[in-house]
Amino acid sequence: MEIPDYQPFYLESLNDLVAELDRLGIELPLATDLLGLKQELKVGKAIIPNRFCALPVRGNDAIATGAPGSLTRRRYLQYAQGQFGLIWFEATSAGSPAQPHQLALSDKTVNDFRDMVTELRAKTKNYPVLILQLESEIPTELIKAANLAAEAGFDGIDLSCSRENLSDVIAEVKTNAPDLLLTTRLCIYEAVRGGFGVSANDFREPDMTEPIQFIRQLSEQGLDFINATANSPVLGGPDRGSLARQSHERLEEHSLLAIERYLHLTQELNVAVPDMPLIGSGFSWLRHFIPQVAAGAIESKMIDLIGLGRAALAQPSTPATLIETGSVEAGSGCMVCFACSKLQDEGEPVGCVIRDPETYGSGYRQVRRFDGDLLQAGAARCHFCEFAPCVQASPTRTDIPGFIRAYLAGDEDKAFEIIRESDPLPELTSRLSPGWMEREGACIQTSLSGSPVPILDLQYVIAWRARDAGKTGIQLPKESTGKQIAIIGGGPTGIAAAAELLSLGHEVDLYEKTTSLGGMPKRAIYPHRASDPEPEIHELLSPGLKSGRFRLHLGACLGDDFHLDELTVEKDAVLVATGLWQESSLGKAPGVIAALPFIESLDPQIPDRIALLAGSDSAMDAARIAENRGAKEIFVLFGGPRSEMHWHMNESWFATPGVQAMMNWKPLGYELDSKGHLSGIQIRHTELGTESVLPVGLAIEAMELQVDDDVLAELEHPSSKVYQAGGMINGGASVARCVAEGVATANRIHHDLTI
Repeated sequence: MEIPDYQPFYLESLNDLVAELDRLGIELPLATDLLGLKQELKVGKAIIPNRFCALPVRGNDAIATGAPGSLTRRRYLQYAQGQFGLIWFEATSAGSPAQPHQLALSDKTVNDFRDMVTELRAKTKNYPVLILQLESEIPTELIKAANLAAEAGFDGIDLSCSRENLSDVIAEVKTNAPDLLLTTRLCIYEAVRGGFGVSANDFREPDMTEPIQFIRQLSEQGLDFINATANSPVLGGPDRGSLARQSHERLEEHSLLAIERYLHLTQELNVAVPDMPLIGSGFSWLRHFIPQVAAGAIESKMIDLIGLGRAALAQPSTPATLIETGSVEAGSGCMVCFACSKLQDEGEPVGCVIRDPETYGSGYRQVRRFDGDLLQAGAARCHFCEFAPCVQASPTRTDIPGFIRAYLAGDEDKAFEIIRESDPLPELTSRLSPGWMEREGACIQTSLSGSPVPILDLQYVIAWRARDAGKTGIQLPKESTGKQIAIIGGGPTGIAAAAELLSLGHEVDLYEKTTSLGGMPKRAIYPHRASDPEPEIHELLSPGLKSGRFRLHLGACLGDDFHLDELTVEKDAVLVATGLWQESSLGKAPGVIAALPFIESLDPQIPDRIALLAGSDSAMDAARIAENRGAKEIFVLFGGPRSEMHWHMNESWFATPGVQAMMNWKPLGYELDSKGHLSGIQIRHTELGTESVLPVGLAIEAMELQVDDDVLAELEHPSSKVYQAGGMINGGASVARCVAEGVATANRIHHDLTI
């Protein structure tokens, strides 16, 4: 069987669609009378006011508890105001979130879901049926979550679990929550060899025997309706017959052929199980012809409702527009650009980049940064300057023109070696360095075109590819020098120094007070705005660990588990690189917390009104977490102008609803209520002299980081064997500068030990 290849959908009129169907030799049901889309449908005890269903698309925009975030509420409110008769809420974990930014229904979040449902119903003309998709393979969790869904105001639930468990779970939920509508999404044609709904003779051919039998069983157990999906086969290459394409992925066949096959399958199901209402999928491919094909499919008894996923994201007003005008505007729907799918794959908030660029455009551009075509184009704009300004602005003095030239020549191994000559942690420095202050800010393309060469993105991609290929471990000399160096602190400075000293032939003992390496990037930054630094660190130091020349002591705290004077006796040199971990404070009280403990806290519950006493870099991460944990109002207090505040987030964040940037307001102290809990912050305007009290329930202190008192106590007695580097000396400069200082100090130690 020959299947026409995928083709872009350049069809303007209904006549163009008919001509294309004739060319392909296939048929689709087309209706000019769209009245069927406006009709009600009774499902169980519920009345769906029209035949439009907004299908679930994971939005990646829940807050840390799993409660709906502002973008979550916005999306479903748009569906309701767009008059979708059935709104199918996205995959929601039963209990705790299974993935970052995933919705989760539990005792802690049920009130948030109820608030969203209440707002949605209050702001819509019709009364849409609301279905919540619940995920879990543990029946008891699904049963509990089902009852919470009913408590929150949902009309029904989609039981998302394995086919093997589904029948039993339906029966149990039906018994425990009899008033809820029960449904599920079922792929009726998996399009792989041996798959569900697939012919045993040809994976490109469906066989509905098993799906029909299974759906009959579900109907007998009490399932009220079903959303049937179908995959599309992979037709060539090593994945042929072993992988498939889902309807939201780019197909290897003509989309019209996929739709025709799908509608024939749903028609076969409708005939075999006529009492099971069926929601169709995959209609987004049809763009502005969705109404005609959907109405025709309903009239032909192929489906009972039309489900829209990407098309609903792009044009949430589709039902309302059709009901009011009788048509859908061609230039306002889904363009099948797959940008929303890329956002979803990258874990970013999901929406239509084309139709809602102000909300989702910047996120998409961020994830596109590392795509090969953009990197090549960006690298090609390099002028390969002599005495390159970017190199002078680089704390590590990396030969940037050299590695870009090697990258463009296709020699990524050479490019990586050039980078590693000066930077042992190139992934970390590229992800966390402020490019506008270092390297890219000095690129002459910034002046010439306003857009610098993507130096940091190029470095990151080259570095992680090298690590993935197993090429990033340090090169050890055959013989050890026998010199023993102790490093205290497992952050960027300590790691960089250890790598350099090991490569020079020395032996290193590294002491870290926590249970993992990475320092500030690992403990405070990684969970919120960067990738985990540990894989790069592990690969870098692995040869040292295997050789025995590098010894790691985790959970070893200076001042408690060991002392500096002991190490100066045992070792030839000691490097103290503990960084800055102690926050300046206005005083202790319930409701006052330092930024770093707040960032590391696992407790997601915070008051509605919080104040952030800003100044240090940890303020930015604390602000992100507070927003993600559901703070309604965030007051950022800083005693100077915005230009002097240490802050790397986009300025647009300060326009977020509920965020108040209070520059030139200096915090003076705290006011406590009758129980001794924080009730407000005493503040003074540094220019006007005005004093006031800001009522808040939580104050996060992020004013200035200092060296821990216990470390200072250990350093009271200087020794020629003791060196210091990194944040404790530079005051908390960039990661790249800390890495550069670690390398430089390691070379100074080497020089002092070998002269």
